[in-house]
Amino acid sequence: MIGLAIQRFGLVTGLGFNAPASLAALRAGISAVRRTNWLDHETGEPLRGAIVPLPQWWEGIGKLADLAAPAINECLSTLTPGRAARTPILIGVAAAQRPGRFPNLDAQLLPEIQARLGWPMHPASRLFAADQTGCFHALQVAAALIDMGHAEHVVVAGVDSLLQHDTLDVLQQHRRLMTGSNSNGFFPGEAGGAVLVGRKGTSGASELCILGAGDAVESARIDSDEPFRAQGMTQAVKTALASAGVGLKDIAYRLTDLSGEHYKFKEAAFVAGRLNGGVRTMPLDLWHPIEYLGEIGAAILPCLLAQAAHAAVYRYAPGALALCHIGSDAGERAALVLGLQTTQVH
Repeated sequence: MIGLAIQRFGLVTGLGFNAPASLAALRAGISAVRRTNWLDHETGEPLRGAIVPLPQWWEGIGKLADLAAPAINECLSTLTPGRAARTPILIGVAAAQRPGRFPNLDAQLLPEIQARLGWPMHPASRLFAADQTGCFHALQVAAALIDMGHAEHVVVAGVDSLLQHDTLDVLQQHRRLMTGSNSNGFFPGEAGGAVLVGRKGTSGASELCILGAGDAVESARIDSDEPFRAQGMTQAVKTALASAGVGLKDIAYRLTDLSGEHYKFKEAAFVAGRLNGGVRTMPLDLWHPIEYLGEIGAAILPCLLAQAAHAAVYRYAPGALALCHIGSDAGERAALVLGLQTTQVH
């Protein structure tokens, strides 16, 4: 996927129904986390989470399609219907073992999104059921489709909602949610996000490019009794930095899926401590938009890429290079080195 450029992006979040609204609110530090209708099993107080205020809010695959389709359409809005139909759509979704996952998700989500977009989907369109890392796998496939000449552009999207009754019940049983009696947890959320990727240098404008990538597996997962040393994320980040030809000292800021649980904060600290050698000329900023959006699962990577692209293009990023890293409960870890490059079509 090295050499891909983020050329457009779209978002539907608790902060806004499109990317400009969501990213402006994120930049301003506005939070979408509010009281919900679900109750904390221990205290009876309302749980807090980030609900997307759709005109009709309900649980189901239709809601996921309503979150994903506008974000995808935002990416494709400048293309003709014919070019849009020739653009594969690769979508990250909840892993198969997620409690509360809709049983017909794999068969029904793509047709539901297609109906909302209004044109046939490219035959290479598919789902990637791997929670936070699903869109990383989708980027790998997108790069292969573009390299083989099967597509000029690819949409990589993610959609998820943890605001489902069965999901919240299990998360509470395992003390994963932030509540009045548990500070080591996260606020559940929901979102749809998408990025349009293409070969760098083909848009004739400034582009956020993927300069390096790496992935690995962490054996000491959040539900494991093994000593946690963050070896999986360390390896993923080390590989991404090496493939980009830079060190962590060259990175200006990190975009992460830190959600409020101590586990991921310790993981990020371990990685920075191991790899941040050499003379650093700037602070290593840490961005974690889940603080404002709630835990959005499989939608997080497109959101991070959109935030990085927006920050780079509008010049509020703290520096030229960014490191994005994410991880799933299943132990998958992934990292990307991102940088703004100005290119012209000759």
